[in-house]
Amino acid sequence: MDDEFRKELFREELRKKNKGKKSVSCKYRPKYPVSAEREYLRMVNEYMAIEREILMKYIPEIKQILNEGTRYHVDSKKENEEKRKIARFSVIDNTIVRLTILFKTIKRELDAAFGLYDLKRQINKIANLDHKLTIREWKKAVGKTLGINLLDDYYSGDYYGEMLEKWVSDNVELIKTVPGQSLEKMKELVYQNYMKGSTTTDIVKEIQRQYGMSKRHAKLIARDQTAKLNADITESQQRDAGVSRYKWSGVMDQRERRSHRELEGRIISWDNPPDVGGGRCCHPGQDYQCRCCAIPVFDIDTLDLPV
Repeated sequence: MDDEFRKELFREELRKKNKGKKSVSCKYRPKYPVSAEREYLRMVNEYMAIEREILMKYIPEIKQILNEGTRYHVDSKKENEEKRKIARFSVIDNTIVRLTILFKTIKRELDAAFGLYDLKRQINKIANLDHKLTIREWKKAVGKTLGINLLDDYYSGDYYGEMLEKWVSDNVELIKTVPGQSLEKMKELVYQNYMKGSTTTDIVKEIQRQYGMSKRHAKLIARDQTAKLNADITESQQRDAGVSRYKWSGVMDQRERRSHRELEGRIISWDNPPDVGGGRCCHPGQDYQCRCCAIPVFDIDTLDLPV
């Protein structure tokens, strides 16, 4: 039997089942791929721990260089910031040179350690897990609403392979930049605080604070990128099935943005992403840190599923 003819018979059965209605509301809300996000966060913690281990190794040497830069003090603890600042001018050139050399050494060791981690393989595992979970939720949505059991490999063609490959490549670059930017910022903080007369203890605290900020930034990337991949796969699956519209569904908790909350329950075309605030127009999960979901609206006349 001709493939298109089979699909038309299926559409006709759906029309009869739904008493002539042209669209079918999805009976299942696809779940967010929590385990994929959890795996990404675990990987981020491991990756950033490499930076922390190497930093801790070199903190004593950083402190030594800074303390030697104030060796002319009788009691540096009793000196105020301005006196330390003036006293450091006599040894500043040597101190800055030594710190510059040390930070270059730290950078080389970080690069070597990160090279052994095989970041691409780790992120590729996360991409495949996100893809698998998103397919599982799509199958449930189709099965519970239309009574069709889709095969997993239906969504494993070249298009999806290229999508995952690009996401992996982009995320490798995103995560790789975090420690490098973090180290550069630490170096700037050390120089600036040394020049203005901060104590060695305060400078080390600034280094630790910057590390904490960088780790939090990496975690934000993990959450954001997991949601974006899930959203992109969701859009592709629905479009591929002939689904041109969806219902916006948010988490509706205190973290929900007002602009997203106002979209709750609206029927939206995939060809016309809504304004989500700040001049941004995008679909659920594509905005920064968005946890919303696109619930498909199955238009019977345009459905294109393997039957």
